[in-house]
Amino acid sequence: MKINGTSMENRYIHSSMPESKEQPKKSDNQKTEGIRDEYVPSSHQQRPINYDKPKIDQGTIQKLKAESERTYQHLRQMVEKLLKQQGLTLQEADKLEIDEETRLEAQGMIAEGGPLSPEAVSDRIVDFAKAISGGDKEKISMLRDAIEEGFRAVEKIFGGELPEISKRTYQLVMEKLDKWAEE
Repeated sequence: MKINGTSMENRYIHSSMPESKEQPKKSDNQKTEGIRDEYVPSSHQQRPINYDKPKIDQGTIQKLKAESERTYQHLRQMVEKLLKQQGLTLQEADKLEIDEETRLEAQGMIAEGGPLSPEAVSDRIVDFAKAISGGDKEKISMLRDAIEEGFRAVEKIFGGELPEISKRTYQLVMEKLDKWAEE
């Protein structure tokens, strides 16, 4: 078997051929005048390979603390006023008679739309849970356990059974945690 080599003539013939001197049509030139390729670097962010610890939402926590403190102070002032009106101390509170104005004010606070309604309190509990966890849904079971423990502690304080309003608040908190887990 014999392999024939290529001659040098063929190489030079093709490279020395005259180029066509055709000018591009004006209409083609006009179409491409404004079009240019340009390199635009993308903003690629490096993600760490390992787990990122979610940041605690300090702003929400502070807001919730302030709101809770305002509500607590209002309730405390209401009880202090009631005790002073009757000339009683905190130790004698079991003899407490509640006047109609205070009763209506307290009823308004726990009514729908009030700052101590089951809906409002459950919102604050879930908002706090989200803020303290940094929005990490993997911590929902831990948050749920902590909330259940808190409600059990209050149940002991109340002698073994929560008031109906607290039961409703607990139910709403658990529903909202379930909804958050599904998001």
